[in-house]
Amino acid sequence: MLADMRWHAAAVNQQMEYRGQMAIQAAVLPARAVYLIKEGSSEGFRRAVQEASTRWGGVSEPIVEVLPDGSVPPGHQQVVELSGAVGAVNVDLSEEQARNAASQLNLDCVPLLRVDRDGITRFTCHPSHTARSAVDSSHVLAREGGKLWEVAAAGDLTDETLSDMQRSALSVRRPRTNDEIGRAQVGIGSTLLQQTEAQAGEYQTRGIPGQAPAVIWVTESDNLNDCLAFWNLRALRSLTFSQAPMMLLPIDEVKYWVDFERQFSRVLARPAEFSPDAIVVSYGVERERLEHFAHLLNLQPTTDNVRVSQRWPTPPLRQPPYTCRFNIDVRQFFDFEREHGQVATFDIHVFRSGSTVRFSSPVEFGGSGATLVRFFGRPFDGLPRRSAVATLVHEHATWHGDSIQLKTTASNSYQFDLLVPSLDQARQEILNSVTARYQLSDKGRMGAALQETADISVLLDPGIFEALVDLMTPRSKTLTKELKNLAQQGIIERNLADLAIRWGSRTERRYLPAQQLAKVTRDERAVIAEKLCALGWAERGLKVACPRCGMDNFIRMPEVESVASCPGCSASASYTADRSALSIFYRLDTLVDRATDQGVFPHLMVIAAMTKAEPLSSFLPGADLYFPGEEKSVEVDVFGICGGKVVSGEVKTSSSEFTEEQMRRDVELSSSLRADVHILAAVDKVPIETRVLAQTLCDSAGLELRVLDGEQLRPA
Repeated sequence: MLADMRWHAAAVNQQMEYRGQMAIQAAVLPARAVYLIKEGSSEGFRRAVQEASTRWGGVSEPIVEVLPDGSVPPGHQQVVELSGAVGAVNVDLSEEQARNAASQLNLDCVPLLRVDRDGITRFTCHPSHTARSAVDSSHVLAREGGKLWEVAAAGDLTDETLSDMQRSALSVRRPRTNDEIGRAQVGIGSTLLQQTEAQAGEYQTRGIPGQAPAVIWVTESDNLNDCLAFWNLRALRSLTFSQAPMMLLPIDEVKYWVDFERQFSRVLARPAEFSPDAIVVSYGVERERLEHFAHLLNLQPTTDNVRVSQRWPTPPLRQPPYTCRFNIDVRQFFDFEREHGQVATFDIHVFRSGSTVRFSSPVEFGGSGATLVRFFGRPFDGLPRRSAVATLVHEHATWHGDSIQLKTTASNSYQFDLLVPSLDQARQEILNSVTARYQLSDKGRMGAALQETADISVLLDPGIFEALVDLMTPRSKTLTKELKNLAQQGIIERNLADLAIRWGSRTERRYLPAQQLAKVTRDERAVIAEKLCALGWAERGLKVACPRCGMDNFIRMPEVESVASCPGCSASASYTADRSALSIFYRLDTLVDRATDQGVFPHLMVIAAMTKAEPLSSFLPGADLYFPGEEKSVEVDVFGICGGKVVSGEVKTSSSEFTEEQMRRDVELSSSLRADVHILAAVDKVPIETRVLAQTLCDSAGLELRVLDGEQLRPA
């Protein structure tokens, strides 16, 4: 019996933690590297290709030249950013050069000899474990000591790695003549580099221009500039969504390749979604020689504008004669954002304490290795991309864009224990990460209590806040004003605010009939008063005027008796009435009355306005913060998460309270909290000069500014 009760209690507790079932996606992909080589280093280029040829996804790993001062040219920086490389590999640079270059690229760097052992670049596998080629097929690579174009077009291996590769499931060979490499690029056989593409494509692209002309890059046999440019351009080609052929061909050798022009023409028979059929490009070959080369391939020069598109239904195939243009900037076809990986989509049951995630790998692995797994989807919407949030999901997790990234072993099935944090959990973790400790402030406690018991979005309705102010019992502010007058006379000198709060609450709560809500539109007064009652923020009652003791008293409706009497002296009395009926009075709830007096509702109005604009939000309406090494606390009026950004700021009832000194302190506090957005808010109109100063301070601090005033908080 006791065991059954415990089981039931555990089940109930688990159900209380249950947040629902959510769809989640997981992308499995290799950790792509960028190879850093000396400027003009052909041997460095060859060595980088040899390494990339042994890695899953190696064909899409860029190689960049580093200048003697350790800087990376802007064009190469863009290649690295677009490629999705997650780590740098030093091929033949000094340690200082490599460190400077990697720092410029915001990547960690490992030496070439440690690429498969250290750092994030080791999270990949051998291409034989992902490629699925026929048993009787073999794939060509550069001839031993082959020309640079062969290396760039087909890939290369050291003698040791070639021996290892030949014992693997991926059959490779060095060709007898290099025309085999040219033919492999047009579908007569295949190259080693093409095998590294297997299961390494993208699941999403943004800004891809559509189907584009074929790119025919022409080079001298050992021209590093052309070979490097082709390599990096091909590294940016979509492996999933692009069908445009790309090939690197030697200017002086193609004329000896029997029947190559016919084999080449076959790859140009593509749907007519673009123009011209091909673009012939070279950095090192003169235009006249390029034209002669195009003639060898039966390409007809044209002056037609370059056109790319994606059509539905698919149009008929283009027909000979195939057209070409020369030395058009083809980078435009590859300048798009991409997300790499093969994706599995599945449902998980989300609990506040964590969830076990199981799924079959969308990549079929045929051997051991390592990989990256990136989780994304609705469960992570609205979470700030902060390290504190990532480690909340999993102790070893990091953010990669909008995905949670884990480094793990290659497997055909995965299981992870993840915490999908709520926005409240994320907000708490972020605040813990930037403070020694924190607690709700006095205003924060009142605000949090109101958040839990009512829909605070009604505060944005016309008349609600105004009615609260009308019904508010004058307490601390009124008393403070009077005490300041005494202080000016030298009677009271300090602790005015504390004294006001402590004694001001002893005033009897104000109650008024709806028609006396002066700040509310006349026609809406009764409606607004009833709304406050429906929210539980106010109560109805009658007023008893005692003829004996002279006291007026508010009698709650549930306590009204048929015969009126004074609650104080018990004398017979009467209920206040107008000409035709008893007068109904309204009085604020104790908490609401106090919160109105203390200025809590402007905090809640800001939260309501921010949440209305961005529902994926979570806020504290006030907190006392203790920073490391500081004994005194600092109060923040509003702190939270809004649309994936961390926000912090100050709220005033009147914008006149924003002095320059106050605003500087507020912006400094938001910076200390590592906020993305600083809030400056007031119930009335914020003047332009206040906005300008706030913007200047936020610009200097690297903060986004969000100003809210009567336009957002008190809409007509």
